[in-house]
Amino acid sequence: MNKPVTKNAVSDDQSAKPAATSRTRARPNRNEEGRLEILLAATEAFMRLGYARASIDEIADQLNATKGRIYHYYRKKSDILIDIHRHVLDLMLTQVAPLARIEGSASEAIRAMSFRHAMVIMENLALTRVALLSTTDLLVNEKRERFVDEISNARSDYEGLFRTVIEAGMASGEFRTVNPGLLTKTLLGSLNWTIMWYVERGQSSADTREEIADVIADFILHGVSK
Repeated sequence: MNKPVTKNAVSDDQSAKPAATSRTRARPNRNEEGRLEILLAATEAFMRLGYARASIDEIADQLNATKGRIYHYYRKKSDILIDIHRHVLDLMLTQVAPLARIEGSASEAIRAMSFRHAMVIMENLALTRVALLSTTDLLVNEKRERFVDEISNARSDYEGLFRTVIEAGMASGEFRTVNPGLLTKTLLGSLNWTIMWYVERGQSSADTREEIADVIADFILHGVSK
């Protein structure tokens, strides 16, 4: 019998299709909605022009608003980039972390986590693409080390969720015994590569995204299993 990862109770049905997480989150307030609108506009400007060339003016044009609206929330462009990173990491941690503690096997947990990670990317493609591709811009342009450390620590915490489950799977005999840190980074690299090839085609249905996420999750599980 496979070892449970922990005793926190989440049903097997939830681990198979963990898509309900985002639907149960509290509705954002008006202030949060205003910030998110700016973040979405900024991601479009950053992808179109690059972070270095995109200005507050360009972001305001993308938003079809005045610069004053942006300055109400953010003092400068790098603050927006930091908040994009925060927002994406919050999405990932909120939706994936509970799945690391499901009642069941490490195999069930890693598949559920991989499925949800892929879904978050596809459901928030522009935001996740900018967050994952702009790390160099953040490090080079942002001098306030406290914020860079905050993002780095959050990423390490997220990576640690996967590593803990992988180590549990190795201990239970479900997963191949290799360097767990290297396997974790390889796994997350495979998941994150989705930003490079996934393309939203018109009104991509949730069923289509789930079908893709299922294939990705199965691939990840087979890759780590004995």
